[in-house]
Amino acid sequence: MQTRIRKLRKTRGWTLQQLADLIGTTPQTVQRLETANMTVSMDWLEKFANAFNVSAVDLMEASSTRDIECIGEIGHNGALENSPGGFAEQTFLSFDIPAHNPVAVRITQSVGTYLPGTVLVADRLARPQWSNAAGWDCLVGLEEGSTLLRRLIEGPEDRFTLVALTSGMPVMYNQKIDWVARIVMRMDYL
Repeated sequence: MQTRIRKLRKTRGWTLQQLADLIGTTPQTVQRLETANMTVSMDWLEKFANAFNVSAVDLMEASSTRDIECIGEIGHNGALENSPGGFAEQTFLSFDIPAHNPVAVRITQSVGTYLPGTVLVADRLARPQWSNAAGWDCLVGLEEGSTLLRRLIEGPEDRFTLVALTSGMPVMYNQKIDWVARIVMRMDYL
């Protein structure tokens, strides 16, 4: 069984020895329990839970992670780019995220408030749900094949206005789009 023991220990800045001292065992045993090389019984979970001041359930690793398709990188103009050896060649990332049909991009140059290195996860919506993305930052697939990071504003007759997130970039009015994915997660790496 996978647990969050190691993650919690690292988050608190504790060494294996410090955690071992708190639960009355050796650093080697803690390491084996962290890496699932040893069965973690309820007794062990309770000892760790007491040390971390959490419930035993909080130590259990969620198994609901999802693979996210990497579709490319966003450059300074907010357009999707596919560069050899880039982020998209990873093919999939795994996260537990609030999306039914997730896609991910990495920001390579500042776009609005998104800084280089930021990973955006978006939920690709079915056509009837596109209006739910109005007013939000989205990845938008245009009919001619390009993909943009824009704020989506709903217009008449299945057309949208796409507002650039960087000043000086043009607003695109009355656009017919192929698909839309609303940004649901932002991961900033420092």
